[in-house]
Amino acid sequence: MIHRIKLIGLSIAAMVMSGCAAVQLPSDQQTMIDNNTTLYTQVGMWTEKGNVIATNYKRGEHIPVNSAVQISGVDASTITFNYAGRSIKLKNIDKFTKVDVSALMMRTFALKQVNLTQFSALETTAIEQGDVVVGMTKDAVITSRGFPPAHRTASLKLDSWRFWQNRFGTIVYEFEQGKVSKIVK
Repeated sequence: MIHRIKLIGLSIAAMVMSGCAAVQLPSDQQTMIDNNTTLYTQVGMWTEKGNVIATNYKRGEHIPVNSAVQISGVDASTITFNYAGRSIKLKNIDKFTKVDVSALMMRTFALKQVNLTQFSALETTAIEQGDVVVGMTKDAVITSRGFPPAHRTASLKLDSWRFWQNRFGTIVYEFEQGKVSKIVK
């Protein structure tokens, strides 16, 4: 009986720890972490209490696109990075993002800054503030807000993208001819 209890305890511990397990990254990503390489955010994001949720809640402090960061660690569900002297955890909930942490890292951070001159003045202003306004292209929306959660926006080819403002409230950006035509709160 004691042996069975120990086995159950070890099984539970293994399940709990599996969410924190190390992840095997491609060598180029691991090298950037090992070398404490400065990377740049490719999308705007928001941090609250030291956490960024990969479903892109628009709540808390805005971390603008092109912010300099260093990634200090990656596990199966979290990318920990340093921003403005603080440690921030980017938490991936893969059932909502439909990507693993390696893919999340690749689309969120890069060696080069996003070239904001590719966007109109209206788009650039909105991107810098983390906003979305009528007339923005899909690329500008992604740069400003990040990727829409894939469980509610199955494809970026769709003309309706749903984002979460917080745990309970959503906002929908509707597109016509590749540009935001309507914002539904």
